[in-house]
Amino acid sequence: MKHLRKILIAVLAVAMLAVAAVSFAACSEGKAVEKTYVYGELVDNSYGGHDSNVYQLNLMSDGSYELIHTTLVYAYSMNLGTTTVETYGTYTAGTSVDGYTAYELSEATRAIVLSYSLAGGFNISIDTETSAFPCEMPAQTEGEKPMANSAEDVIKAYGGATTVYVNDQGTTFALNNPNA
Repeated sequence: MKHLRKILIAVLAVAMLAVAAVSFAACSEGKAVEKTYVYGELVDNSYGGHDSNVYQLNLMSDGSYELIHTTLVYAYSMNLGTTTVETYGTYTAGTSVDGYTAYELSEATRAIVLSYSLAGGFNISIDTETSAFPCEMPAQTEGEKPMANSAEDVIKAYGGATTVYVNDQGTTFALNNPNA
């Protein structure tokens, strides 16, 4: 039964990633996707279940990136909530070391946050280019109600500069340097 739950979580996360990818297409008009990479992990959560984190990194022909991060919170034999964060910015490729190339992703210039929970009774939609502020952001802990007073608050929460490590021989990447 435990393996079935993990499979269900993975299937749901991939399905949500596909939906997010379709929505991304509208945001990337006029740009060609050069490469797409994915990363996923399953971690225990404080509810006695698992969080499924799935990332998709699209590197565009103009030196920009689209990063989609979907989190599915699963416990008590149900999906407690889902959050998808889409961030956009520019990237710089490093040199390949031991089969991985570091890509520096700039601080995001735009973030779109979609979060809902039938169990928690919320439905949050934020786009740093179109939302009116202040607005509620997704909680990181139970009972929390964080507010964004500006687009910069959303970028600070979800779109900080980061480095990812792309596998030179495939379509996967890592959030931490696998050679460290």
